[in-house]
Amino acid sequence: MNTQHLVSALALSFATLVAQSASATPFVITSTLTGDIRLDNPDNLFVDVTITGDTTSDQALWTIDINSPDHTGIKLDEFYFNLVGDADDYVFSNFSPVDWAISTPATVQGAGGTTFLFETLKDDQQADNVTNTVNLTFTMTYLLGDITEALFLDAPFAGSNDAGSGQLGAHLQSLTTAGNCGASGDCSDSGFAFGDYEGGGDPGGPPVGVPEPGVLVLLGLGAAGMGWARRRRV
Repeated sequence: MNTQHLVSALALSFATLVAQSASATPFVITSTLTGDIRLDNPDNLFVDVTITGDTTSDQALWTIDINSPDHTGIKLDEFYFNLVGDADDYVFSNFSPVDWAISTPATVQGAGGTTFLFETLKDDQQADNVTNTVNLTFTMTYLLGDITEALFLDAPFAGSNDAGSGQLGAHLQSLTTAGNCGASGDCSDSGFAFGDYEGGGDPGGPPVGVPEPGVLVLLGLGAAGMGWARRRRV
């Protein structure tokens, strides 16, 4: 095979592998946890959850953002969630604040009869609080392969006997009681919020091509072939 035919063959093979290469599709899962539905518990509890990742990665970033301005002293006691599969299918790391951790199975506070797979709580009682101004973030790694939206959207629901139901939950403390609970006058300073996963969020950009190893090899061979062809013509 002459030099021109070699370069043409490499170019054709390269184009074929690029077309077959994996495509990293970014995704965003969101949820807004709201509550508490019980008459003696404060209202206007809002917790925004955002999970970002892509379909060629086994990791996703979680952000839990309390957004409850009616409760100036609010703090997160524990955050709960379900996922598809078993607890052993996942590991969690890179917590901020650093002394938060995840335990399983969850022991749910503040919502009777509710069962969640995971609970996120302070590992050290001196750890920084998660508040209206301090978010909780952590990385989730899926041990069985790449993460898909279905791991969240198809997760089971947890139901309480009096506080609501959802795929995620949060027990919140240090709430403002004045004007935010029922007519009984005996208001709790804590409450529970529930939410469900929602997909289809704006990932912030189009799919990104991720070359397979064979593509990278052909890139090197193509560059070497073109360099050799130039030397032959000199």
